Amino acid sequence: MADEWISVTECEDTQPWSIAVDGFFRENVEKQMLADDMSPEAIDSVFSNAVRILSHCPNPNIQEKLAKTGIVIGKVQSGKTSNFISVLALAFDNGYDIAIVLGGNTLDLLKQNASRITSSFNVDSEKLTVLKTNDNKSLINPTRIKEFLENDRKVIIVGLKHNKHIDQIADIFSNSYLSDKSVLIVDDEGDQATLNTKAYRSSISKTYGSVLNLKSKLRSHCFLSVTATPQANILIETFDQLSPDFGELVYPGEGYCGLQEFHGENCDKHIYEIPPSEPNLLDDPGVPLSVYKAMAMFFVGNAIRHSRGDMGIHAMLIHPSQKKYDHRIVQTKIQTILDEWKSKAKTKLSGKCDISYTSLRKLLVEAYDTFVADGVICVTFDNLENTILQRIKSCSPVLICNSEENASENAKHYKTNIFVGGNLVERGITIKGLAVTYITRRAKGKSNVDNTEQRARWFGYKAHYLDVCRVFTTKDIKDDFSSILEHDEDMWASIERAQERGIPFKEMPRIFKLARSAFLSLTRKNVARTENFALSEWKPQRYFMSDKQSAVSNTTVISEFRQAHCDAITMECHNKVQVHAVLSNQNYHVLYKKLLSKLTYVDREILNKRYFSLLDEALVKLDLNPVVDIYWVRDKEHSTRKILSDGSVQQLFQGRNPNISSSLCYEGDRSLADKAPEHIQLQIHFVKPTNLPEIDFYAPVLALYIPDNCARELEKLVVKA
Repeated sequence: MADEWISVTECEDTQPWSIAVDGFFRENVEKQMLADDMSPEAIDSVFSNAVRILSHCPNPNIQEKLAKTGIVIGKVQSGKTSNFISVLALAFDNGYDIAIVLGGNTLDLLKQNASRITSSFNVDSEKLTVLKTNDNKSLINPTRIKEFLENDRKVIIVGLKHNKHIDQIADIFSNSYLSDKSVLIVDDEGDQATLNTKAYRSSISKTYGSVLNLKSKLRSHCFLSVTATPQANILIETFDQLSPDFGELVYPGEGYCGLQEFHGENCDKHIYEIPPSEPNLLDDPGVPLSVYKAMAMFFVGNAIRHSRGDMGIHAMLIHPSQKKYDHRIVQTKIQTILDEWKSKAKTKLSGKCDISYTSLRKLLVEAYDTFVADGVICVTFDNLENTILQRIKSCSPVLICNSEENASENAKHYKTNIFVGGNLVERGITIKGLAVTYITRRAKGKSNVDNTEQRARWFGYKAHYLDVCRVFTTKDIKDDFSSILEHDEDMWASIERAQERGIPFKEMPRIFKLARSAFLSLTRKNVARTENFALSEWKPQRYFMSDKQSAVSNTTVISEFRQAHCDAITMECHNKVQVHAVLSNQNYHVLYKKLLSKLTYVDREILNKRYFSLLDEALVKLDLNPVVDIYWVRDKEHSTRKILSDGSVQQLFQGRNPNISSSLCYEGDRSLADKAPEHIQLQIHFVKPTNLPEIDFYAPVLALYIPDNCARELEKLVVKA
């Protein structure tokens, strides 16, 4: 078969090169993807991403000394492994002979990665040799690796993220023949372990030092970090050798369910808030009622799937702590409940009368009624009851999943599984069919966004059974994820804007939103430090104006301002709902004087009269006069939002319409700034609560966008709190 080629222009410090996209390894990886039920459209998308990523890497077919560092950013549980495997396949088809995959910091993750890579390529071992640093030590030496290459084999070395394992790999490149090869290094979960954890102690951590040693031995290479939580990689000093020269966003495929689906507008359907009055699952004696409810939802949801003909794996995860001792306590408690439920299910299914079944049946009916109330379509409980009992009867024992015991082997013998785990299940490990999660683990002080988000094992490709997925957690954890959603969307939008404007990744403004900054840090302080900066790109008002008189007064002020400029207002229509009124090219100082200074603001609001006054003064001091575009967002059909207990608006911004192929696609409220990215944009949303029937009016809520060129100038000023 004749190869197809794509000519790609690389970054400014490398030459363009043509990438073959239809070679031997691509063909075999694609066959395996098809066998794994991936659609041709999804496969094309994965390899298009791979071409884009590989284009940044050194061309292995020319003699040049070049070291590149990149980052591939996906979503948690979105199939990042498929993306880096496709990059490896294209690399081998285009002249690379050796690749290194740093595949986790536990032997279980190392084994999982090596097995996944081998099965994904599905080629004869004399075409591709996959070696593990723990099992193939005698083969990972210059003599054997050189021999493999001379026999036309490609080689992938999968190593543990440990200094001894990385040093073992580095040793083979003391050989001049091997050090002269172009090498692709993939750092899976690249925000973990390899970065310098002693960055602020004028020292070098062991694993980081080993990575630098490996890089120093290679003439031509690309070090490619792959992660869904890139905060640490982005925030480290740009002169650090692992600071990315380039970055690529990899969008999840159809059917992915992540932050937006679980923690966005419909979060109350999927997230069950554990009452604060309940004891913790680790407390003695007894088990909280929410655990019984979670187990009942788990088995009823499993039965609902069966009633639809979906006989897939159905799993529950309980994540109480990182301590293995705690896992044993929880395993014993849950196993006692499960044994009791199994006994009752067997008795009931056998037709015997058991009065004790009444209490279990009550729990199951309540779970069923909850699903029905949430809009889940299912058969009647009477028609479902025996299936529920069969799923209880067929359930696995409670399986421990931590560094001492990996439950994956035992789980293969069951289709209904309950797991208890800690660190091992928070990063890298995929729990097939995960439907119900019970998570109470949280740091006592500040939590890190990257670590917290990685615990969301409930994300993934599960659109076909999303309606029966539930997460039981505390209010603090629920609020953390709502804040992380907003931060995640803001971070992706910032990277997209930088790419669209041609801003090199190292020069991208490192300004991100984080609403719960008192409770969350972007990443660990020993790797990268951040400070609060008020003048971020997007800053929405947080609180709803519940005082009707003030809301009406603000509406009147806005209406009078609009009427004074009615001749200049145009309409921007994206679809029948997303219709915005736009007043372009206004002067900020006039806008502040005529409108913003006349509004009333909620007392604790950050985006308030003082904020707008400080911005007005700052622009004067810096002799800046950026124009302002004003958007009346959803001018015909105003917004309805849930108002949280603290008075804040849940997810003011409308996100991206996931149906990107539709003519009705809407890129989201944040994207409205993309039309004129050098302008300040003021958005005026009219919001009415969905959960407060006593409030029968819409109140204006503002959001402000500061363009990055303006923000960079504003960074020169210090705003005193």
